Amino acid sequence: MSESKSRSNPLGVVAVIGATATGKTSLGIEIARRFNGEVLNADSRLFYRGMDIGTAKPDQSKRQGVKHHLIDILDPHQAYSLSEFLKDAGDAILNIADWEKLPIIVGGSGQYIWGLLEGWEVPNIPPNPELREELEVHLRDEGVDILQARLYATGARGIEKVEILNPRRLIRAIERAVATGDAMGGASKSAEPPYDALMIGLRAPRELLHARVEKRVDDMFAAGWREEVERLIERGVKRDMPSMSAIGYRQLIDHIEGRIDDSKMREEILIGNHRLIGAQNNWFKMRDERISWIEITDVDHVDKAIELVSEWLSKRGESRIAG
Repeated sequence: MSESKSRSNPLGVVAVIGATATGKTSLGIEIARRFNGEVLNADSRLFYRGMDIGTAKPDQSKRQGVKHHLIDILDPHQAYSLSEFLKDAGDAILNIADWEKLPIIVGGSGQYIWGLLEGWEVPNIPPNPELREELEVHLRDEGVDILQARLYATGARGIEKVEILNPRRLIRAIERAVATGDAMGGASKSAEPPYDALMIGLRAPRELLHARVEKRVDDMFAAGWREEVERLIERGVKRDMPSMSAIGYRQLIDHIEGRIDDSKMREEILIGNHRLIGAQNNWFKMRDERISWIEITDVDHVDKAIELVSEWLSKRGESRIAG
């Protein structure tokens, strides 16, 4: 029996959460370095191979020798459901613990974070090919707003848990709503949380995050984001594939194929990021007492996070030194 399965107390995990551009990736890596941990990715954009620049995926040098799980696990044409993620992430946490490492969950995808930490049970509702084809046509011709309206029109339960800016998750939620009357397909929480989680939330004024996003987008283009998308197109990637719901990729395809100009492309990318920040803030609320919030404008915010982890480990009776 593994150590993680033989414990009387819930397995301890650290989760670094917050909106895009708050520095979750670098903090998660620093915590892993300090406390002999490994990072579990909970950012849906990082699952896909060949999508590195536009997703701000940390390369090997930025990972600083820290092992990462659930990065580069899919090709761009592959779909990946919430239920699949929860199984894979749960297995990864057990594997990390079996090696006596500290699991550190990093990401801003609210469904994935809460689904994992609250132990959601998500029924595996089969896809509806005819409905999906119809919704894909609406998405292509009319945009994501029509999918949002379609979801709300179902009157289904659980709509508040859907990431409504993500077309793929919207389509899946509509399928579940039509099949079960519940946008989450009847997902339920565990009676008790499956993990003892220290949740560290990174936050900043919205105007600062918008400025950081703008600089990040400029840096991505300077690093070859357009060329990355051109390579994806050469490999046969289409704008309606699951991976292309990552902000910026559809806009770049539309620009490369002549449907929008450079100015419109950049505007849509920035607007998409601004909406994402708002959606992430709705998932992770300041009043949630489960989250220890840290302002990234504090010059010592990394030290504060390290102190939180150290105190939490001490309360758990654990002592970890990076090996």
